[in-house]
Amino acid sequence: MAREEQDFGEQISRRRFITIGAGMIGSASLLVACGGGGGGSTSSTASTAASGGASVDVGGATKLTLVNWGGSSNDAMIKSWVQPFEESTGVEVTAVNPTDYGKIRSQVESGNVTWDVVDVEGWFLYAGEKDGLLEPLDRKTLGITEADMVDTIPDPIMKDGVVNYLTAYVIAYREDAEQHPTSWAEFFDPAAVPGRRMLYNWPYGMLELALLGDGVPFEELYPLDVDRAFAKLDAIKGDLSFWNTGAESQQALVSGSADFVVPWNNRAGFLIQGGEPIAIEWNENLQIRGGMVIPKGAPNVQAAQAFIATSLDPQHQADMARESGYGPVVKAANDLVDEDIRSWISTTPENLEKTVGFIDDKWWSENLTEMSERWTKWAAS
Repeated sequence: MAREEQDFGEQISRRRFITIGAGMIGSASLLVACGGGGGGSTSSTASTAASGGASVDVGGATKLTLVNWGGSSNDAMIKSWVQPFEESTGVEVTAVNPTDYGKIRSQVESGNVTWDVVDVEGWFLYAGEKDGLLEPLDRKTLGITEADMVDTIPDPIMKDGVVNYLTAYVIAYREDAEQHPTSWAEFFDPAAVPGRRMLYNWPYGMLELALLGDGVPFEELYPLDVDRAFAKLDAIKGDLSFWNTGAESQQALVSGSADFVVPWNNRAGFLIQGGEPIAIEWNENLQIRGGMVIPKGAPNVQAAQAFIATSLDPQHQADMARESGYGPVVKAANDLVDEDIRSWISTTPENLEKTVGFIDDKWWSENLTEMSERWTKWAAS
């Protein structure tokens, strides 16, 4: 892990890794959007036997390969989900990173699948299912139903995947600011609230924020009026800078090189936990889904199903919130989240009540390639 990330404490590896063939994403690029360490693979310590947990049917598996984004998000997953799974099943879990959508496709199409369960962004829950790249979930093994999950999450349990954590885009600012934007309309109005703005250098979510800032009601956002969104971005481009990694968003807040930053909420939250004079404006926060899937033809499907079930256990969800800043998706987990971090978790009821809504991942699954190409040209102009 880079020194800068160690200094910022627990962090989330978020990213943009798009390598998907025709029918999903046509171009290939690797952009690590939120630092957290390099790729490679790591193995957590395997239990030699189940340690008193409930009996879990893993179909005779002794090993499982988990793919995630790496870095401290990997560390959090091992502490919160992998270790209890190993202890209750005796199955050894090897964590490989980063997630690569192109490799999912190539493994499935070649019939040589070595990955068992993969941490993915919300849009891939739709894209992977549409392209036949995923195993169907056995809902009976999950241990929960939609009724157990946060009510507002769109499609929390899909045919081939499940949402198991949330983050959000928020407005973060230094506490010594004389004023700060309290809405997207104010964020996109430097005349009303002067200051340097910083956005994520990627269209996912940023186009929505631009339209919200231009007065479009959330319920009328989709399909996105892309021309209008870019026009709004153009209008304040002179007051904008961009972050490419989560660590950069944090550095901008700490250094004051940007007055108002739109980070993932957990990035700002870890700064607050570390004693930095940073605050979060939760009004109109935009929720982001993350989930898990099983590649079609995975060698240990039953064990993969059991691992996903482990990730949805309320206590393990609360543990993940503590270690990573991810918001739990299971309602019962919110009561178990440590009190000292509740104020910066996206699914804490008081924060979720202020959300403007969830990103429409189905729309993005159909438009990400075109939007990413247009954004790249716009940002470079």
